[in-house]
Amino acid sequence: MLVELKVSNLALIRALTLSFGPGANILTGETGAGKSILAGAIGLLRGAKASGDLVRAGESEARVEALFQLERPGDLAPLLAECGLEPADELVVQRVVGANGRSRIRLNGSLITQAQLAALGEELLAVSGQHDQQSLVREARQLDFLDAYGGHRDLLSAMAAAHKERESRAAAVAGLRGEIASGEERRELMEYQLQEIDRAAPREGEDRELADLRAGAKSSGRLAKTLGEALEVIQGQRGESLGHKLDRLETLLGRASQSDERLAPLAESARECSAAVADLAESLSKLGRNLGPGPEELEDVEERLSLLAKLKRKYGPGLEEVIEKATANRDALARLESAAFELKNLGKLLAAAVAEAEKIALELRSAREKAALKLTGNLVATLGVLGFPKLTMKIEILPLEKDGQSAGEAAGPKGADQVAFLFCPNPGEGLKPLAKIASGGELSRMMLALKIAQEPRSDQSLVFDEIDSGLSGATAEAVASKMAELSANQQILVITHLPQMASMAGRHFLAAKSPDQSGGRTESSITELDPELRALELARMLDGAAPSEEAMALSRRLLQEAGAR
Repeated sequence: MLVELKVSNLALIRALTLSFGPGANILTGETGAGKSILAGAIGLLRGAKASGDLVRAGESEARVEALFQLERPGDLAPLLAECGLEPADELVVQRVVGANGRSRIRLNGSLITQAQLAALGEELLAVSGQHDQQSLVREARQLDFLDAYGGHRDLLSAMAAAHKERESRAAAVAGLRGEIASGEERRELMEYQLQEIDRAAPREGEDRELADLRAGAKSSGRLAKTLGEALEVIQGQRGESLGHKLDRLETLLGRASQSDERLAPLAESARECSAAVADLAESLSKLGRNLGPGPEELEDVEERLSLLAKLKRKYGPGLEEVIEKATANRDALARLESAAFELKNLGKLLAAAVAEAEKIALELRSAREKAALKLTGNLVATLGVLGFPKLTMKIEILPLEKDGQSAGEAAGPKGADQVAFLFCPNPGEGLKPLAKIASGGELSRMMLALKIAQEPRSDQSLVFDEIDSGLSGATAEAVASKMAELSANQQILVITHLPQMASMAGRHFLAAKSPDQSGGRTESSITELDPELRALELARMLDGAAPSEEAMALSRRLLQEAGAR
């Protein structure tokens, strides 16, 4: 339950500390005195969106802090674990809202997110206000009320998990079908592209190697010409070659050396020159043969480069991308071949997921049908006391499946049902949806009846924010009596304008608005009333700002009767 609440610099509240007790905690006050600000502070504790407009003018930030005491801390263990905290008997929630609209949230000193606070706040504080009354007319909200009453949390968790699994499997099947359809449309093109690339069989870097070879061939052509000319000098174009002449010279000098020995060395030199010229000619010929590709080979190089250039224009820009394109097409075609088998397996998994969703959806439907009968009887009995003695009511469970769908195919995260609260406050009018016939006062009593019907949870505080609007007289007294009955087992915080409601046994707080000490700014305050001031406040609610003695007497009697219950 909520034990203490501190508020600072929130709207018209400068600083406020309130201590709450078990049972009823009642807040009254003139319109605009600050009751709605307190409701806003509670909303911030429940994870509501923050706005810089909430910060008191001239201040940099607003603060809301709350202390909760828990009798069953284990119930909140999963939520606390998500916040990185261990279960604890006490929780301190602090929310700071800056003038720029940004907020910081701490739970027992650790920073948490707004989403985490919203999940936790829903468990700690259940708010019933005029907005919640209007939500009663929405069938989706009616479904939530029925599930809360029936205690279907585990089934809903299982349903949400089954729905998620079914959607995941369905998305996988749809994705694969789309992939197959797209692949079949492109199959012929991919096969043609793959064949074209495979016929060419390019190697990575091959185009660069061929380009280098072609560039080298052009350079070696010039060198070959020079070497040819050099060979022509040795071999001669006309007449005798240089080698032949040197052979003749060697012969002539050899003959001469027989007559004069001094010519023998010259004959030897001529022989050596002849041998050197022969070696030179052989080297030049060999070098010329090994300079690079010949004209025919160079033509093959040009053709290959032309083929690779064509592939690069179609699938490039580079040869690497051409090779990658072939690999991608090969993989896509292989996947297309195996996709039919994979689709069959995925279809089996989807069918299993649909079957599981149907099983849980039907279990949930059966549980809802049982809970609807029980809740209907409970609500009729309670509403009979609250001013509807001739009430007839029905909670209708409508299946969502249509056009041959199974419950597993139609089910959403909350199952395959639609719930409608049908209501007839007066005999002979016929059952109709709440949205069509229920007034604000009727909705407020329906909301109270639902809260009474739900199993009390000592760790959750119920906040009733002016749900008594539109009530008066005996009906107001009946509602107050039921609220008192509810407060016997649960902490409730009641913001009210009705004296019958304000007279319930419990703590009574008064919201008031007045200038601050400087007299320059308006400030809201909330104070707990002692018995005499409480009687005076009730008299004011009964008779106006200057209550009569009769009003004071009536207020004291109301308080005595409430205390005697």
